[in-house]
Amino acid sequence: MKRLVFLLVGVLLCAWSAEGQLLRMGARIGIGTGAYDFESLSIDGGTLEPAGDRVGGYQAALMLRLSIPTFIYIQPELQFSQRDYIFGLKFPSEPKEYKTLRTYRLDVPVLVGFKFGSVRLFGGPVWRIGSKEYVRGVGDTPFEVIFNNNDIAATAGAGVEFDGLLVEVRYTGYLDQTSSMVKVASSRHKVGVTHDGTVQINFGLLF
Repeated sequence: MKRLVFLLVGVLLCAWSAEGQLLRMGARIGIGTGAYDFESLSIDGGTLEPAGDRVGGYQAALMLRLSIPTFIYIQPELQFSQRDYIFGLKFPSEPKEYKTLRTYRLDVPVLVGFKFGSVRLFGGPVWRIGSKEYVRGVGDTPFEVIFNNNDIAATAGAGVEFDGLLVEVRYTGYLDQTSSMVKVASSRHKVGVTHDGTVQINFGLLF
């Protein structure tokens, strides 16, 4: 086991020092806006529906890029992001309640990219490995949303790089219909999500 670890470290060091830098590390930060839509749901005589078309957030990530050959690269990332969701809950003869769900997530995008001079095109799967949710809003009705961390999204985007500085735009969405579990008061209900996507603008550095 120790020999294998030393061998891997040696390969990484050689790739790091090789001409053209086959292996590069970096970081990025950015802002994002997301759209979330689901089928309205009847809950205990009331109605749950999406509220708000676009909600902003931010993200930060660490990146590791392996070039094979010079115009193709593989880039795994570890991304932390914050994003809000807004839900509307209406019961007869009562004012409508708006619940804002603030989520903090840890994702692992694995990108395959193509380099054309300073221009980059890339895409790949995104695994959600963890999330934490906090509910804010008016009204006394207990409310909770449980996302399915087993869902896999896909991302695609384009960017430009100059001397290790990068600017990029990427879209991330789910290929299949996803589902979430909503808990209102003491009852649980499954929500069929029809659209869940985000657009990001990122700024980063590779070294």
